[in-house]
Amino acid sequence: TMILNTENELISALKNSSLDSKNIISIDGVDGVGKTTLSTKIAKELCLSSIELDDFVQENQGGFIDYIDYDRLLEKIISNKPVVIEGICVLQILNKIQIKPDMSVYIKVVDRYNFCNGQIKYFPPDKSADEVIKERKSKGFSVGYEVDVIRYHYSFMPHKNSDYIFERKT
Repeated sequence: TMILNTENELISALKNSSLDSKNIISIDGVDGVGKTTLSTKIAKELCLSSIELDDFVQENQGGFIDYIDYDRLLEKIISNKPVVIEGICVLQILNKIQIKPDMSVYIKVVDRYNFCNGQIKYFPPDKSADEVIKERKSKGFSVGYEVDVIRYHYSFMPHKNSDYIFERKT
């Protein structure tokens, strides 16, 4: 895993990673970290198609992973390779349609002290996914699709296992 701090560093790293042989780049991260903005820039810079997972989800269902139109997504991926795919839980969603990205990027938003608040909130290392979900519910937080996000981070560990970690500074 390589940690990068600017979009230009990331794009340069992707360009230098034998991109010609890459068909799928995944962009991952929690809500609001800039996945769409970054994937659009990467797609433009590298002349790739771009797919947003949000375009394939049935809205207002209280979840995410179980409400993706997987057939339509798979068709879009196959007909648009090479492609950048962005969204929460992207590795799990691609896994469900038996696709493994050739390159994965995870975006973290960090403050000037390199503290990443979103990750501490959603998946602290000293608790299990069930403990975090139970705690959020007990405090009155609406969990909805956050259950998917929390479970995903504990099982797929994208914030640790992606090829590139992009630390966006606040």
